[in-house]
Amino acid sequence: MKYLNKLMVLMMTLLLTSAAFGQSVRDLRFNEILIKNTDNFDDEYGRHVPWVEIFNTAYNNVNMAGCYLTDDTTGLAAAGKKGGEVPEHWYRIPKTDVHTNMPQRSYLVFYLDAEPLYGTFHVSFDPRTSKTSYIALISADGKDLIDLMVYPKAALVDSVLSYGLYKDGISEEAGFMEQFTPNSSNEVKAVISKQERLKRDDPYGIGLALISMSVVFTALILIYVMLKLFGYFSKRMAQKNALKSGIATAASSANASAEGVQDGRMTGEEAAAIAAALHLHFNSMHDEESEVITINMPSAHYSPWAQKGLTMKRTPSIRK
Repeated sequence: MKYLNKLMVLMMTLLLTSAAFGQSVRDLRFNEILIKNTDNFDDEYGRHVPWVEIFNTAYNNVNMAGCYLTDDTTGLAAAGKKGGEVPEHWYRIPKTDVHTNMPQRSYLVFYLDAEPLYGTFHVSFDPRTSKTSYIALISADGKDLIDLMVYPKAALVDSVLSYGLYKDGISEEAGFMEQFTPNSSNEVKAVISKQERLKRDDPYGIGLALISMSVVFTALILIYVMLKLFGYFSKRMAQKNALKSGIATAASSANASAEGVQDGRMTGEEAAAIAAALHLHFNSMHDEESEVITINMPSAHYSPWAQKGLTMKRTPSIRK
């Protein structure tokens, strides 16, 4: 019982530990940033301001409440001190908004407008007036750098394109994007319907005809092969059954021969006995009868059977 309790405690500890690691903010990555926003993506107030997109690379929810966004990491050591003041240009993400809990493989946009009073997702600094050319995500304790995105100077001056990762969450491949993709994947793929793809790849329908005929003829060949195999195995089974029946018949004939019967005919002993009986019947001496029955009766004995009058019918007489 003691070992069982220890095992249960160990399992609970492992579950809690895995849950804690699963909720790690270290899975968050900067995915896309647009500083010179002139006319594409606006905030909830209809303003065109700089924005940055964060991507949750984990396959579980990650709550980034309490973490910091900044464009100046020089105050990282001071922020980690207990009771220390939050450095300037550091924006602490509020813990009161449920939308900071990011679902798996999801995106979240923060507006870089130096207007934190506008809402949870409006930070306290503006990269257009910043002395640096990067943005950083700091852990809630202010000690650890979770992610850092360095953007080129062109994004501040004359570029109207967003800068980001070509593949979501993979920082090794980054550059200016061809399209703006806030709150969505950077890997933009044109969606083409099956009909359009078929029309593009096979405008005359030759490929479709060949595929259709191939499918039909392949099905017919498979049916033919299956029927041939079925007939072959059926024939083999019939031959096997016939062989078994022949073996059984031969065994039965052998048993019958042992008992005096062979091929449905009489044995030699039976034929000899019948021949001997016929020989004795036709060649032996026998009494010959005349087939006439003679009754010799003594003359002294009278029998009414000899009276001829009894053999005649009487003439009927008419009485008056």
